Amino acid sequence: MSAPRFFVDGPVTAGATVSLRSDDAHHASHVLRMRADAPIVIVAGGVAWDAVIAAADCKSAHILSPSPESGGDIGIDVTVLQALIKGAKFDDVVEKCVELGARRIIPVRCERSESNASMHKVDRWRRIARSAAQQSRRNIVPAVDDVRSFAEALSAAGAPLLVASERATKGSLAEALRANAGSMTYAIAIGPEGSFTDAELAAAKEAGAAFVSLGPAILRTETAAAALLAAIASARIW
Repeated sequence: MSAPRFFVDGPVTAGATVSLRSDDAHHASHVLRMRADAPIVIVAGGVAWDAVIAAADCKSAHILSPSPESGGDIGIDVTVLQALIKGAKFDDVVEKCVELGARRIIPVRCERSESNASMHKVDRWRRIARSAAQQSRRNIVPAVDDVRSFAEALSAAGAPLLVASERATKGSLAEALRANAGSMTYAIAIGPEGSFTDAELAAAKEAGAAFVSLGPAILRTETAAAALLAAIASARIW
């Protein structure tokens, strides 16, 4: 069983003592029931270190040496453009996309989005991303952007863009991946429950997007990003 993983800010060196965030210390002490000298992994600046809990309160850790664990990152840079969803479904999108290897998530306000998002919600999504990164042994905490319009998200994507579309033909995803076989950076776009409008699809096409099928079934919007991300990872890395 892998040792629990915690992110810290700032540089880390062997022999140093580092402080854990208060929520991480509470989790280690009251949920995991860890005690002094319990093994953990500390991640700072994308580098994992073997460490041990310094004291029973779990507020700090002693760094031992660089960890041999490879971590859970998939080796490709995927940005997820996800349309806002009503309720708490976006929480699930963030959690699952982080677990599957996304490096950045952009919440997108589309014409048919049924909700908007306050900064309180965005802050919650960032906490979820951090927790999911620790649970899935990531070496980075994926970024969650502030909410953007669809046009702003297209400009921010900056990568070969794959748009999930029920209108796309069978084999279109494999074709798009072959066309960008040399790329280690992708952006994927998932529409709202009512799908993208024709104007949004036209804007995506103008931006150079490829429209890809996720199979014969119509997936819920909160499922589609994870499905597309897993398909890309399977084709390129797994």
